[in-house]
Amino acid sequence: MPVQIVDDDALLVSKFRRLSATSLIQYRGCPRSWYHQRIEFLRGPQVPAMMRGHIVENTVCRVLRESPILVAPDADWQILETPLDTNERPDRENSDRYLAPDLAIRESLEDLESLRAWMRERVGIHFPMVRESHVDDFEDHPMSIGNAEDFDDEQMVSMINATLDFHLQEVEKCLSENGGPKLSEFRAGNRPEWPAPDGYPHNWSQPHPSVTEGDCTLMEAWEIARPWFVDPDAGTFSLGSIHPEHWFAGEYDFVYDWDGSISIVDLKAAMGSNDRSAGYVLQLEIYAWLWWETHGRTSRVENLKLWYAGVPVIKTVPAPDENRLLELEAELRSSYEQLFTNRSTDMEDYPAEPAPMQKFEAGGINVGVDENPLARCLSCNHRSICPNGDDRQDLPSMESLQHAGRKWPITAAVDLRTRIDICGEVTGLLSPQSDDDGNIQIKFNLQQGVDRIEVKNCFFPKPKRITRRIANGSHVRIKRGRPTEWNLNPSVELDDISEIEIINPADADGEKIVGLITAGSVVGRVMTIRDTTWQKNRTSSGKPKWRLTIQDATGSISIVAYAFAMPPSARSVRPGDDIAILNGVYSQFFDQPEIKFQKNTRLVILKRRED
Repeated sequence: MPVQIVDDDALLVSKFRRLSATSLIQYRGCPRSWYHQRIEFLRGPQVPAMMRGHIVENTVCRVLRESPILVAPDADWQILETPLDTNERPDRENSDRYLAPDLAIRESLEDLESLRAWMRERVGIHFPMVRESHVDDFEDHPMSIGNAEDFDDEQMVSMINATLDFHLQEVEKCLSENGGPKLSEFRAGNRPEWPAPDGYPHNWSQPHPSVTEGDCTLMEAWEIARPWFVDPDAGTFSLGSIHPEHWFAGEYDFVYDWDGSISIVDLKAAMGSNDRSAGYVLQLEIYAWLWWETHGRTSRVENLKLWYAGVPVIKTVPAPDENRLLELEAELRSSYEQLFTNRSTDMEDYPAEPAPMQKFEAGGINVGVDENPLARCLSCNHRSICPNGDDRQDLPSMESLQHAGRKWPITAAVDLRTRIDICGEVTGLLSPQSDDDGNIQIKFNLQQGVDRIEVKNCFFPKPKRITRRIANGSHVRIKRGRPTEWNLNPSVELDDISEIEIINPADADGEKIVGLITAGSVVGRVMTIRDTTWQKNRTSSGKPKWRLTIQDATGSISIVAYAFAMPPSARSVRPGDDIAILNGVYSQFFDQPEIKFQKNTRLVILKRRED
């Protein structure tokens, strides 16, 4: 079974704290780069090569889902569109939503060249639609570098056809072996719990229209040899496989089992001529281990293959034996404990020590190691903030900025103070209320002589450490409060790190309300844009529409804008741009300092990325 579904409320490990093959490979490539991406969330830009892989795989899967006996060469591209449930998975409950049972039976194809011609025509139908959808998403994504003109259609179609030809080899082999050991099972209409997508419901029990008697036909071989793959209509990472203890997850490209043995294939829309090919081998080994673990250690993968569609070449990877599977289990569990269970958040625990860069020729052929020990650093997304690269030397650094006829003082990242200690007298107290989890809602004014400022809990996470002795007239010390403002009215917000204690007025210290800094201006280079929800789906003004991280010469600064304060120029900002945020409000996000847009905050693009 290639898919394991676990309800969110039954997960033993949060889906945000699971190990994956991609994460482990990145850590082994360079711990410091892993830290920047996985702990600081500094994601690299989206480039056309990434989207190319999605386009190729999605188009291939749409053709594999179809059958010549049901789908005409010029049929609509959504003729077998899969109905999805609320989790964007194929609907397993409502059989009447599937389209294949209602299609008319067509004449069978009798030879491989006719089948190949049908595949090519279906590619011609699917590719333009898939390309349009993915390119639209790419161009709308604020982390993308490039546009539709950077996609080579001829190259992508060549990769799609090469991949389908790889599959046709499996069909031909299945036909030569008279359908293999599952011919009778197929003819009886038996389907596995997670069948390969074919337009029929999961619980469909009637024999397929291609079924005949006697020797296996080409149309039957097409159906029997079809691998399991992620349904092309399903949501991203919605059909994954998860370790029984939920601390590791992955998602297979293709799983073949028509000949009675398990074969896992990973499709690469590439030439295989760079260092990533080294990680691909480990990735496949890990997939073999995951299959073994999710099948009670009773089913072993016997074949592992890399399909390099850009060459095109099939590379065979030795499947791990039981000893190697146990080694992998120990290595992966140790890595999970190090990187998630007992994870340090101190950057110095993640040394900037890149692994040697492996050199490959097309087809994933290893030809040695690069002589430069820092070769991996030359193309690293975090080069500008790493001691092996520019080490912030080229990042923005300024004390003031002249803009719109005004000189704006600029605060460096290292000087941002989004936590304060402040003392005063409590007035206008609304009695604290706590819920079952100990979260407290509270609101009062803090008085210092004739000056006062509002104190209240933030929306999330709410405070927990507030003395029950608090009352009007008592003198208190607020520890680690968050200075901020709303509609130009300053306030101090309290969260789960904040505390309030009763004090003697003579012991008052800390910040003064007069001169309290609740807003500031910053400059920096855009490293990553994490929340892109302005463009689709979300409409509530209470949710973030734009969240990004910039870096100046001293450190990292998080930026957030909500719907009411979204600057019109936000959609044009891309990673690598130097920008200024003028008159932004101080805030926090999971104890990380950030600058929040208010209605009169300004965004200034100082310098565009140099491609």
